[in-house]
Parts: sequence; C-alpha cells; structure tokens
Amino acid sequence: MTLLLAGCASSTNPPPAYHPSRPPSAQAVKEGIRKGAAEVKLSGGLETSAVRYADHGPGSYFACLRQSDPPASRRPTYSVFFDDDTYKGIQSSVISEACEAEPWVPFN
Repeated sequence: MTLLLAGCASSTNPPPAYHPSRPPSAQAVKEGIRKGAAEVKLSGGLETSAVRYADHGPGSYFACLRQSDPPASRRPTYSVFFDDDTYKGIQSSVISEACEAEPWVPFN
C-alpha cells in the first residue's frame, strides 16, 4: 500500500512561497495610466483617483481614470490595473469599484 501512495507524489520540492503583490510605484502608475488611456483612445485632460487594492480584475491594485473635458454625464470611467509595478490592463469600471465616489485629481 505504501508503495502505491508513494507513486502519487510527483516531486519532493515544495511549491514556491506566496508573495503578495505590492502597490505600484508612482512612476509605474504614471506609465500605466498613459498606456491605458492610449488603449481606450482617451485624449485631452485626464483625471485619476488614488491607487487602491482590488479584490477582482486582472491586477491586485487599480486606479480610476476618466477624461476631464466632457460633461460628467458623458464621461466614461475606467479602472487601470497593476500587479506590483506591472501594468495589467484597463477596463470599464464597475459599480463595486466606486470610482464615482473617489476624489479626482488632474493627471499630468
């Protein structure tokens, strides 16, 4: 019986230790916002929110992004995702991200 169970073990090496991702650096956020804005073809003035932890989406952290020019009713909001300093993508924000309730600052 022991011989049969030993055959199920594929390796004696333990799995690598889990290291949770860190929030992105200010430079990584700046570069990620630029990449995301280009992907969704935003132009003109931009506004962003602070970086927050994400419990969903393609990355562990995100910042909200929108154009500052059009009226609020015609201003789609996006979420820009990061893992550490790596840009992971952009998507339309969802209600659970509460981007509309965040304080917005101009993006330079």
